[in-house]
Amino acid sequence: MAKKDLRSVAASLGSVASSYPTQNVATAPERNAKLVKPTEPIVQFSFGLRKSLRRELQHLAADADMTMRSFILDALKEKGLSVTDEDLLDLRRKG
Repeated sequence: MAKKDLRSVAASLGSVASSYPTQNVATAPERNAKLVKPTEPIVQFSFGLRKSLRRELQHLAADADMTMRSFILDALKEKGLSVTDEDLLDLRRKG
């Protein structure tokens, strides 16, 4: 069996992936240029839920093409929390 060149696979998938919606529509340089230091520090907050609810949350967020963090913040925004668009950005590092 012949080895596949992963770079060519990634390149061919790139054109297909570009046709799908995503939460991260800016290219890396554009994203980095738009990064603004938050005016207020981000603090860690956690709570527990049943494993089945966490799985359901993960699926709902994935179906909405959002991170779980953004999905929860969006739901809290609908309940009146003053969430900004910057709060909904994906903060994970891109490699």
